Amino acid sequence: MIRVLLFYFLLVQLLFGYNYDDLLLKAQASIFPKIMLLDKKIENKLVKNKIIYTIVYDGSDYQTALHVKKYIETTFKGRFDKYPYEIHLVDFSHLSTDTKASAFYVLKSSTKNIQKAAKIAYEKRIISFSYDINNLKYGLLFSLIIENSTVLYLNKEYLHIKNIDFGDFLLQMVKFIDKNSI
Repeated sequence: MIRVLLFYFLLVQLLFGYNYDDLLLKAQASIFPKIMLLDKKIENKLVKNKIIYTIVYDGSDYQTALHVKKYIETTFKGRFDKYPYEIHLVDFSHLSTDTKASAFYVLKSSTKNIQKAAKIAYEKRIISFSYDINNLKYGLLFSLIIENSTVLYLNKEYLHIKNIDFGDFLLQMVKFIDKNSI
């Protein structure tokens, strides 16, 4: 009987996507847009004078992506500081260099999909945020975790991207990591 229950719970996990920590999702949804605004070259990333915040997800995580979108819309009420924004939800299967985006927020997925999102963000010279800190080793730029306190991680290997420039204030707050230290 225990084996059947264990199998059932594992099967439910596979069918309904990854597990997410709601507190972490809300913290990231609150903080990542503010970090994006610290980019001195944010004007270069506007699409038709708007910030396009693109949440990239696996098909099974659509509800999680929608939940994050609704939370951001409730929190920011249509503007990131002085910039109007739109939130786009894009499945990894539809993600390409043609995807309109000022920044990516990447949910959990396979290594192949994470690498694809990181490569596109790099080519587009936009900021990329990851739900999972382990995905920074594949080229995403920022992640945030809640330990004893909230810790913002920055992948120092991708800090040199030409169209992204953060001030000293942010760089003093982050914990730098590289793919070997994850």
